Amino acid sequence: MSWDARQRAMLAEMGYRLPAAMASAAIVEDEPEPIAVAAPPPAVMRVAVPPAPAVEPSAVPAHFAALDLPGLRDAVAACRGCGLCEQRRNAVFGGGALQQVQWLVVTDPPDDADDAAGDAFTCDAGRLLDRMLLAAGQRRSGRDDAELPTAFVTPIVKCRPPRGRAPQPAELAACEAVLARQVELLQPRLILAMGLQAARRLTGLAEPLGRLRGRVHAWRGLPLVVTYHPAYLLRSPADKAGAWDDLCLARKTSHP
Repeated sequence: MSWDARQRAMLAEMGYRLPAAMASAAIVEDEPEPIAVAAPPPAVMRVAVPPAPAVEPSAVPAHFAALDLPGLRDAVAACRGCGLCEQRRNAVFGGGALQQVQWLVVTDPPDDADDAAGDAFTCDAGRLLDRMLLAAGQRRSGRDDAELPTAFVTPIVKCRPPRGRAPQPAELAACEAVLARQVELLQPRLILAMGLQAARRLTGLAEPLGRLRGRVHAWRGLPLVVTYHPAYLLRSPADKAGAWDDLCLARKTSHP
């Protein structure tokens, strides 16, 4: 498939350059492969993933399982299921598509800007995330009925850990029921984990991020693809090309 001018510009902003010959190639109607890139995405390899650790009943409000999305958002804002509630300014529930969701993007915990705004990805990392999603044919917001959002973005824990530390197991467990209910309500085709903490929690593996990339995992019956966090890519732009490979894998997996 040929990339149009807007998509080529998005890829360029991510740090990925299509070769000139490929960028100008005509569309071949009977070409069987729908995605044309300089290098093929990593091979899809299905792996068995151990079940996620059980959520401690005392840490998760039992009524989460019966709530709709507005009710779940309100419950998260008032949640005191773990010690992170003592430090937060605002819980970050997430946002994006509410119907016909294709990708659920689960990220590392909120940063200070997210905590202050009560929303995910409000600064430079958010702008890069939007360009990445658009390059892959997804969007978390839409201007009109012709451009409906298709992705919902939410952090792995909804409150910022103090001093930016990694969330503790009990804190991750306290938000697990919230994420599970978000999946039930949104019914995405695929989960994209962005960042090491989100990737390790959802895969159940303690491997480095580089070893978790390039293959399809599973979380509660949904395909799961791992990639870099946009904030990391701003610091390490050389890895944007690898992130593009991950997005190609996610795109191919969600649209077989």
